[in-house]
Amino acid sequence: MSDVVFWAAVQGIGTVLTAVAAVIALVIAARQLGQLIASNKLLAASNDAMTESNIALVRPYVVVDLELTVMPTRSGDTAGTAVFVVVRNDGKTAAHNIMISADQPFRPVSTPDNPGWEKSVAHLNRLTDGVTVLRSLTNTRPLKFYLDDESIFGVDNEPGPVWSVTLNYEDASGRVFTDEFVLEIEPWRLSLAAAEPLRQVGKYVDSVAHELKTLTRTIKLAASSAAPHAH
Repeated sequence: MSDVVFWAAVQGIGTVLTAVAAVIALVIAARQLGQLIASNKLLAASNDAMTESNIALVRPYVVVDLELTVMPTRSGDTAGTAVFVVVRNDGKTAAHNIMISADQPFRPVSTPDNPGWEKSVAHLNRLTDGVTVLRSLTNTRPLKFYLDDESIFGVDNEPGPVWSVTLNYEDASGRVFTDEFVLEIEPWRLSLAAAEPLRQVGKYVDSVAHELKTLTRTIKLAASSAAPHAH
């Protein structure tokens, strides 16, 4: 083999080795690029999850719910149950531009017997008409509307009223939130209504104080009547 042929062969082998090395380098680079892209996607997903978590911690949560309040008497018994519709913000920050849409108007079963009751129901239906905008709602001042007394529970063979309510509202940054609630009377129909112990005790104390005042007044009147008249 001549020197020319030998060096030509060596050069050819070198070219092949260079090409192989280039292919290996491209494969390694492609893998590294794929890993970098996957890593960036995981990082982006992690950042999104962290952002969503941070938003969830500080976002407003507007809730529409039924609230049942037992009305205790002076003797500690119950004088019936008041049913309210409550709009409250359970979140950390204020909600803005709140729009509430109920699938049907709120109607008491009983006939309202005073203007305050009528106004409460009228204001509630105006707020939940899907058009009225409540500009702001903080977590310190809920809205409470008197709806009815225990008459709204009906009787066992009659279905209780149900309202479906949809809310749309924003946070301070303009992020929009949508929530839905179903307000059902039925689950409360057979629920035992009992006065809260502290309120019950308070009514007992008030009752005792009332009786003491009456007794004191009676004793004074009796003493005044029995006292000898001056001549």
